[in-house]
Amino acid sequence: MKRSNLFNLAPTREQHRILEELAINCAKLWNEVNYLHRQQYENYLKLDWNPHVYKKYVPLVGSATAQQVVRKNNEAWRSFLALKRIERNGKLPFTIMRVKPPGYWKRDGRYVLRILFRCDSYHL
Repeated sequence: MKRSNLFNLAPTREQHRILEELAINCAKLWNEVNYLHRQQYENYLKLDWNPHVYKKYVPLVGSATAQQVVRKNNEAWRSFLALKRIERNGKLPFTIMRVKPPGYWKRDGRYVLRILFRCDSYHL
């Protein structure tokens, strides 16, 4: 079973800045991994499930958080590829109109702020 914990925090300015920076770096990592997967998919290349950009973001977000972001992106792409296979076989449910690749964590020119933690890698 997967669980999601949602926190409402009232951080100080310094804590807010640190959390925002962490969330922006998570979004940048997601977008970069997503871009690499999209380029590989569009050029009919085999998808690299262990992208080299992981090492670039470890000092910024930590290894466990970087690992979770990459893992979630891989999960989204595997789901997309499975849906494309089902669509190719003509067995796509009528409730799904169109199958699209995973999107970027950016809206209206601003990053969508999300932080993915592993269950054993955070503390309050």
